[in-house]
Amino acid sequence: MDNSGGPPTGAVKVSGLRRFKNWWSSNLWPRVKRGWTWLTPWRQRSSRVVGRAKLSTAVLGAVIAAVLVAFAAYQVLHRFLPVGDQAIQPKDLTQFALTIVAGIGGVVALVVAYRRQLGIEQSRFVERFGAAANQLGSADVAVRLAGVYAMAGVADEARSIHERQQCVDVLCAYLRLPYSPELGANHETERQHKMPGREGEENTHHFLYRQNDKEVRQTIVRVITAHLQKDAKESWSPCSFDFTGAILESVDFNGARFRGEATYFRGVTFSGALARFNGVVFDGEWTLFSDAKFSSGSSFKNAILRSGFTSFENAKFSSGSSFDGATFSSGFSSFNSAVFSGGWTTFSLTVFSRARASFHGTEFGADRTSFYRTTFGGGFISFISTDFGAGVVSFEEPKFWNPSPIFDWDDDVPDDERKPKPANVLPTDWPPKVDSI
Repeated sequence: MDNSGGPPTGAVKVSGLRRFKNWWSSNLWPRVKRGWTWLTPWRQRSSRVVGRAKLSTAVLGAVIAAVLVAFAAYQVLHRFLPVGDQAIQPKDLTQFALTIVAGIGGVVALVVAYRRQLGIEQSRFVERFGAAANQLGSADVAVRLAGVYAMAGVADEARSIHERQQCVDVLCAYLRLPYSPELGANHETERQHKMPGREGEENTHHFLYRQNDKEVRQTIVRVITAHLQKDAKESWSPCSFDFTGAILESVDFNGARFRGEATYFRGVTFSGALARFNGVVFDGEWTLFSDAKFSSGSSFKNAILRSGFTSFENAKFSSGSSFDGATFSSGFSSFNSAVFSGGWTTFSLTVFSRARASFHGTEFGADRTSFYRTTFGGGFISFISTDFGAGVVSFEEPKFWNPSPIFDWDDDVPDDERKPKPANVLPTDWPPKVDSI
């Protein structure tokens, strides 16, 4: 065909392709790239949705996507590549668009294969999860110990937070099972108690125990703590943990990071050696130690408690308790009706920052209670109706005292509710002088 008076056909094609390439690299691609980054959370959720969707639904979605992409490709190419007698013929453009459809047809095959693979992985998870659970239910202590590590392995290889949470729930549920510390470390598996019955007969009651269960329970706590460390290879921190009512012996959660929605230690009995929560971070909406019993002392040194609601209500602290250097930031923390006893209770260098805290009805019965150099700043702290006992309670040399905590003897307390400052509360000259050094 004669091309006199105009550029060669090849030149037209090259020029059009160059225009399209320039427009793509300078205008569209940066937007697509930014959008892809913003959509990362959605893409992670969508992969789980594809896994749950029916195969026919996933394939139909891929076909619709192919049609839409082909139509969009045709429109874009039609705009930037000249179409006519001296350029690309319409049938060639259509053929090019259909080629794109054929390529996306491969996506359909990938969706089918991906869905099949998800089904295989889900079946494998169910199989391994069931096997680990069976091991945990064994009467043999060695098998139960193997079950702990097997369940941890299933959690580490979980494809979603939901599957990992299931594994964590099983381990926590094991700790909530009835347990006797006196019998947890021996080889006894059964006890018989004979009780007098009617007409002089004796009734025999059988009590079954899990042999050497102490080692299994302590292993579970160690495994959980290891997966909650900052440098854990597989982190369980986003999971929720429910230890409600459990009996935990000589626990050491030092350095753990609880970032799940809820962390429950409600009604837990901490026995054995000192319960250690040094440097622990509590995030999420709920951190509950309400009704917990720390029978052998507790340490929350340098812990960070910034959940929406943190509760130590009705908790019993004995044999010494330390919150030295702990930080209560944001949210609301309640020590209402908590009881502190034993040799010492310390909140030295503790920081209450932008937080609300209440010690309403709290009993400080230790020989010495110290809030030495504590920071009270940016929040609402109430010691109304607090029982300061007979031991020395020191608020001396606070690092910050604004706004000041509220006490029963403050001038702005109504006359009929105001109480005299106990002589054992220091300093004698009230309010304390701030030491900002």
